[in-house]
Amino acid sequence: MGHEPTFQIVNSTDHSALKVLTHRSASLGDSVMKVHAFPAEFRMLQTAFPILLESVGSDDYRAVGLLGFEAGENLYLDDAGWGANYVPAMLKREPFLIHYAGPHDGDEERLLALDVAHPRVGTEAGEPLFDEYGNRSEFLKQVVGLLEQLDEGLKHERHFVDTLLQFDLIESVSFDITLENGDRNQLLGFSTINEDALQRLSGEQLALMSERGFLAPVFMMVASLPNLQNLIDRKNQRLRQSSGLEVFD
Repeated sequence: MGHEPTFQIVNSTDHSALKVLTHRSASLGDSVMKVHAFPAEFRMLQTAFPILLESVGSDDYRAVGLLGFEAGENLYLDDAGWGANYVPAMLKREPFLIHYAGPHDGDEERLLALDVAHPRVGTEAGEPLFDEYGNRSEFLKQVVGLLEQLDEGLKHERHFVDTLLQFDLIESVSFDITLENGDRNQLLGFSTINEDALQRLSGEQLALMSERGFLAPVFMMVASLPNLQNLIDRKNQRLRQSSGLEVFD
């Protein structure tokens, strides 16, 4: 994103005048090729984005929504703003995160932190963090709710991945994409659901996945793969625009 994050615990004394820009643009850090995702949002993600798995270590994975084909490319973002009906939660939560402050009554204390150096943060324009009385604004309350959902969702993702590994449902995949102008893009290092292995699951295994809340997210991942063509179409359209060719919808 081009800046060094500086996180501070949000409080009404130090941050009473701060505001956060909520529109989408490259200058605000939205030009990303992929975004970390979690199973509870797969239903919305699969309406627009391919959902894949990427390796984050030996026999460990995380889910991502694919937004482009190369680093810094977001094909759902242009000069007009955001071009999909859903903003992935990990993008939407910027520039906030949960800070874990060590044991507190037997659990980690969770505090709301803000990257005050983020380009979304300023004092001139955007959504205020606090009202004139020092109370949390409606915007900040919504942020807290979103971060709580993310916190639970990412814990849920850990169990989701463990279950996929348990039932051998992950297979490596590569995409070799040829664009209209002859350019080729290769997507390597991703994995998806092994549909053959999914079909071989026993009724007991399927029931266990359903009981854990993981069966629907698996099918959402499978259903999302045709969105790769959506990405290709967006890339081709962008190439036509950059070459000065007329584009008709």
